[in-house]
Amino acid sequence: MKKKKEYNVPALEKGLLILEKLSKSEEPLRITDIHEQMGIPKTSVFMMMSTLETMGYVEKVDDSRYRVTMKLYNIGIETKSKYDIRRVAHPFMEKIAQQLRFTVHLATLSNGRAVYIEKVNGPTFVQFDTKIGQSMFIHSSAVGKVLAAYIDEKELDEILLNNPMVRATENTITSPELFKKFLVNVRETGYAIEDEEGEVGVRCLGAPIFNDKGNVIAALSITGVRNDLHSIHFQEIGEFLKEQCRLISEQMGFTEITV
Repeated sequence: MKKKKEYNVPALEKGLLILEKLSKSEEPLRITDIHEQMGIPKTSVFMMMSTLETMGYVEKVDDSRYRVTMKLYNIGIETKSKYDIRRVAHPFMEKIAQQLRFTVHLATLSNGRAVYIEKVNGPTFVQFDTKIGQSMFIHSSAVGKVLAAYIDEKELDEILLNNPMVRATENTITSPELFKKFLVNVRETGYAIEDEEGEVGVRCLGAPIFNDKGNVIAALSITGVRNDLHSIHFQEIGEFLKEQCRLISEQMGFTEITV
């Protein structure tokens, strides 16, 4: 059997090894310390530390010593939560797909886009060519609208600035002002509707999933063709999705506060 060819990026490998070294060290390290303990040229260490500091992975504790920041920890926690939400949500997604007979997606917000992290196909001949890892614009997808509805306005403005509101169909919302008004309705009803805004003939409804801190960590949606997903059923389906997402949220530690 032919051995798989390995590809290495030496600078990246050394940078990661430096991070591991710093994370295991009980004391902050100087560039000279890293050079002497790891055998990496001082010039290379200096350039890597400069890059890591700029990106927020390390910080200086005085004029010459470095330590790892909490950024790697936060990345780990965020990644763990995504794996957790997939595990918890999957049985509910199976149930929703069987009961409603639509394709079900689970998405999180990443780099200003809604990214699918799980998918369950509906039990019909209509199948959608969507994939885990696929990203969607927040203004023209149900999951995107849900995720956008629960972030602060400053973050939303930044996302819209860096991700132009492209018109995909005649129904696509392309005005930031109108989009923000729509998001108010999402928060009031607890679910989002995407009515042929991302693709002609396709409709979606989505609802939020909360964590133990009351923050929205994911959005769950159903996707169907217009002829199967009738607008007269939007409210009924929206309420059903809200309830399923509430149950998922409870398993993620969320406690709903009632006044």
